[in-house]
Amino acid sequence: MKPITILAASSFIASAGAADLDFYKDVYPFLKANCVSCHNKTTTKAGLNMETPELMIKGGENGPSIIPGKSADSLVVKASKHLKDMEMPPPNNKSGAMNLSAGEIALLSQWIDQGAKSSVQQERVVVLQAMAASVDPIYTIAMTRDGRYAACGRSNHIYVYDLATRQMVGQISDPKEKSGAAHRALVQSLAFSPDGTRLASGSFREAKVWHLESAAATAGAKGSTTPASADLINKIQTAGKVTITSSAMSADGKQVVTGCADGSVRVWESATAKQIAELRGNVASTKKMAELEWIVAAQTLEQAFQKSEIARVESQDKALDELLKKANDAIAAMKKVLPEKQKAVPPTTEAKTTAQKGVDEVKAEIAKAPGGKADAALEKKLKNAQEKFQVAAMTEVSALSAVSAAESNVKDAEADVKRISDSKAKNAKAVAAANAAVDSAKKAQEKASADLTALKASLSKATTKPLAVAFAADGQRVAALLDDHSLGVWAVASGAPVEQITPNAGSTTTLVANADGSFSASTGVTLSTGTTPRWTLERTIGSTSDRSLFADRVNAVRFSPDGKTLAAGGGELSRSGDIALIDVATGKPVKVWKERHADTVLCLDFSPDGKLLASGAADKIARVTDIASGKQVNLFEGHTHHVTSVAFRADGRVLATSGAEGVVNTWDMIIGERKKKIEGWTKEVTSVQFIGATNQIVTAAGDNRVRIVTDDGGDVRSIANLPDYMQASASTPNGGTIVAGGEDSVFRMWDGTNGKELAVFGAK
Repeated sequence: MKPITILAASSFIASAGAADLDFYKDVYPFLKANCVSCHNKTTTKAGLNMETPELMIKGGENGPSIIPGKSADSLVVKASKHLKDMEMPPPNNKSGAMNLSAGEIALLSQWIDQGAKSSVQQERVVVLQAMAASVDPIYTIAMTRDGRYAACGRSNHIYVYDLATRQMVGQISDPKEKSGAAHRALVQSLAFSPDGTRLASGSFREAKVWHLESAAATAGAKGSTTPASADLINKIQTAGKVTITSSAMSADGKQVVTGCADGSVRVWESATAKQIAELRGNVASTKKMAELEWIVAAQTLEQAFQKSEIARVESQDKALDELLKKANDAIAAMKKVLPEKQKAVPPTTEAKTTAQKGVDEVKAEIAKAPGGKADAALEKKLKNAQEKFQVAAMTEVSALSAVSAAESNVKDAEADVKRISDSKAKNAKAVAAANAAVDSAKKAQEKASADLTALKASLSKATTKPLAVAFAADGQRVAALLDDHSLGVWAVASGAPVEQITPNAGSTTTLVANADGSFSASTGVTLSTGTTPRWTLERTIGSTSDRSLFADRVNAVRFSPDGKTLAAGGGELSRSGDIALIDVATGKPVKVWKERHADTVLCLDFSPDGKLLASGAADKIARVTDIASGKQVNLFEGHTHHVTSVAFRADGRVLATSGAEGVVNTWDMIIGERKKKIEGWTKEVTSVQFIGATNQIVTAAGDNRVRIVTDDGGDVRSIANLPDYMQASASTPNGGTIVAGGEDSVFRMWDGTNGKELAVFGAK
């Protein structure tokens, strides 16, 4: 901090005038920017809260931070001037706080000298300005459960991508906003409903729900059904060794789609006759394959869990076996010496009886003495007899105690044997149940694997044949009219079937590629595929001018597994972390948990059964709440910075959390303890998501990487050396496609099996 000159300070005070300063108008703004981030009700460094004059006068561990009327003696002024080895804010602080300027220190001193009077904090109306064109980071990404569509928030806009065709297919807009924006402020969070028909978005003090609809037909170039030339067909048949029954050229003439005699639909490069894609199957078969793949993965996960339980119980049994051996050895040892100890009791009892008799005889002699008084000899004799009795009695007590101790040890050891045996019996049942679960999971997995193999094999042996084929105008989709009179559509880039229309009756013989991007087959019965999808605003929850529901940014949105409830998280930075549960059908909040966290909520996730809600916040804590009761069931403390993302594993047994300190923690939900601390990042980990029903987690981070790890810390794959800080990532359930975005505003798409880049979409 530069030295403060008398001239600078004096001129600043003079300009301020002699009128009393207003704390919240004149002083609080620069304290909030540089001091309150560490000295607030949540983070009270040194026990000091600087949010009000009263709290500063109360002070912290070092006493009052201000003394009204005495700025020169006030600690906050001394620290701001870096006097007496005090330096506040400290250098290289994580809050980004800056040293107070000379003018700010002068204002602070003037206010203190005027009595450090409080004032009334005015509620300011937030007026959101138009976003600058240069402000366009991607802070959030969402993907439909089937992996067909992905959306990203870029600045205050939302863009939707078709991952099958690898195209941007729409920009979601609120008609009330300018320039096609979805919100007035930055889009902080996105989430698709489980069925993919709704998309929720969170921004400043509001959340919006968008509904998927089919767009109206639009004018434009029609697709192509023009057949390829005979020469080109001959060239393709020769090169591809196939018999072509129908064909169509793309609008630009660079590609040819053919219907082949083997039942396949294929796309070729016109110039080289090289095959680009072979298109088989339909939407139903693809969905069935996804279901089977999920079952295979889920049953693999189940087997791994049950086997780990068996290993844990067997390890516990080894320890129990050692304890059981010690207990049985103790019983054997005690029973061996017990007879001897019992045998030693009668002689001690007899000796005590004899000693008692001796005492009684001496007392009788004394009674016969003149006057009933003992002389010195009798007194000595009595004393000796009594001492012998005491020794004999103590000897008997020792003998009886030895017997009692041995019997007690036997009893305790026998109780240990029973307890250990009961535990082993319980463990045996647990192992049997786990083995049964493993067998059941294995059978389910084997069946699903066999069904999957059979399904894939059936796709290579088509039972239908294409009668006609066509290209969409953009060349990204092709359609085929099959001889069962159904109409199939595929994405060229991925080879994935995207639509399938089956007639109820009649027959179709012609195929048309329409101007709106749809395909139609007619004559007898008309079949028509859908047009480009669009999302329209269904409702707005909250308002930028109303802080009653959302006090600040809605940093997290998440649909419940049944799609009926939307959870939204946010709060006021450094003051509160709030969560609202909203009925999707009505848009009304059904539960609101104010101050569930001590700082703003940054992430949410429902458990697979929908009964629990995990939340992470800037207070460095992850919490799990029982939704029905609203009670906290878990509190996980393991991060040293903001908890940026939370995700449940598909079986609900593990929760993953990421932190701004560059760590991912996984938590065992059964025992409520940390499972693994996963390291290896050099900057903030910004998002975590379990891949399908596996134990693999896809992460995005500020170290320019998208990294996949297992929940026990194993490395799977890393997409490194990306151009900028990555804010969010997502994966299809089978891990075949990964998407991510970050500060450079670029939406990227990779093949999840090898990290190959498939598509890149910029802001324009």
